[in-house]
Amino acid sequence: MSAPKDLVGKPNRRMCPGAFAHLGGQPPTSNRNAPPLRRWQATWEALSAELTGGRPATRSEDSFDPVQAAIVAAQIKRAKPLLPAQDGEGFDLDWPRLSSPIEDQELEVFFQFVHADRDGFLKMYRLKTAQVRPGEEFVSAPEEIATVVSDPRFPGSLEAYEIRTADGEMIRLEMDPNKARETLTHLEDDYRTLAGADPEDIRPGYHCSMCDVADLCRTFPAIDPSMERVAPHRKRRLPSAYRLMLSKSRLDDMDLCQRRAAWRAWFSIPADLDHRSRETSPGLEVGSRFHRLMAEALLSDDPGSHFRGDPEMERLYLQHQNLPCAAPVRVKATEFPLGFTVRFRVDGHSVSVVSYGLADAVGRESDDTPAAVDHKTGVSGGSNPHEAEIYALGALLRFPNSPAVATHTHHLAAGRDPACERVAWERDRIGELVSRLGSLAEAAARWDPLDATSPPYRVGEWCGTCPFEQRCLSYR
Repeated sequence: MSAPKDLVGKPNRRMCPGAFAHLGGQPPTSNRNAPPLRRWQATWEALSAELTGGRPATRSEDSFDPVQAAIVAAQIKRAKPLLPAQDGEGFDLDWPRLSSPIEDQELEVFFQFVHADRDGFLKMYRLKTAQVRPGEEFVSAPEEIATVVSDPRFPGSLEAYEIRTADGEMIRLEMDPNKARETLTHLEDDYRTLAGADPEDIRPGYHCSMCDVADLCRTFPAIDPSMERVAPHRKRRLPSAYRLMLSKSRLDDMDLCQRRAAWRAWFSIPADLDHRSRETSPGLEVGSRFHRLMAEALLSDDPGSHFRGDPEMERLYLQHQNLPCAAPVRVKATEFPLGFTVRFRVDGHSVSVVSYGLADAVGRESDDTPAAVDHKTGVSGGSNPHEAEIYALGALLRFPNSPAVATHTHHLAAGRDPACERVAWERDRIGELVSRLGSLAEAAARWDPLDATSPPYRVGEWCGTCPFEQRCLSYR
């Protein structure tokens, strides 16, 4: 058996014990036809044919819509120059792997091919079609790199590489041996802790947005797809053919253009090469830093200590301390997921849509009203149209005995007075929230999951800020 690779890393991304147990009990929604995986498969088939002199089993122009066929063709074009010299000898395409023992299982790291020179020196290659996340060096998980570095043949007679088709680079996998040992030790400790996890031990947090069983978890209460019954379903959920995670930002995209939302949420279409969304703006960097610090500070005995030595962050925190709020919130958790799941039957297959947002903080007001808090550090002071709605509906579903819930939007920015925008959501408004947000989920469920040109597009002033504007114009 293979141990999960994503137990270690940033604490807020660790796997939930309940999810770990659930993954061991039954297969989750497979999403085996998810666009990134299908594009990876087609790219690898083309490159393996290049190495062996054969023909790819699947041609991208035959199996993809025009948008994704063009993406695959570009990946293949960028990757071909990175392949080793094809002298017809020394290639092994039989899924070579390295592994590290993890308690009674092992962490397996698969490679797409290995090339051995005449002296027996091995070079192993992983094909990676995803882009590197901001602030990270590799696409491969740290635990996987640690496994490579811990192999006794590394680096004496073994090297390992990522072939990155997104940017046309080949990067050698490297890590300090001491860090590699520490990483694998943490992985084993975490696995030992979770090996006997209870499926009911659900711990909501940031990791829920990346969970493989989010559509089966009570963190996101299931509602009736008819929208007539808004109380959470209590029946045991079964995996669907497809699972779609629709974040609050994608819900807002739906109001503007369904294609824009679909290309982000499901199809993972790369942004136009020259679009500014590929670069982190100064304002976004400030906001991300502040939110990260606040997530720790609000649960700390000395919150101010998290901001000392950073004048820009200290000013925002001071504004937060002086925030005028009619109903202050006693914070219980940060980066807390709120939302719902709704399952539809579309063209003979089931689609689960998880609509959600991650509240910066949740807690109770003095009269025990559940409340969700969002911090805004941008100078515009604007908020996403559906942000408060998804928090409100998620809280009303999670706390069915509460007559009302509240949402707080805290506006903090240099050069203006801080403000708290509080909205009370009575339980009798749950029907309108379900109708509005549920209709967006249903529209997303009806996208053809195999055709990026199927979601309808809508032309408007928002096109100028769309990360897909150039590509979209080519496929209308």
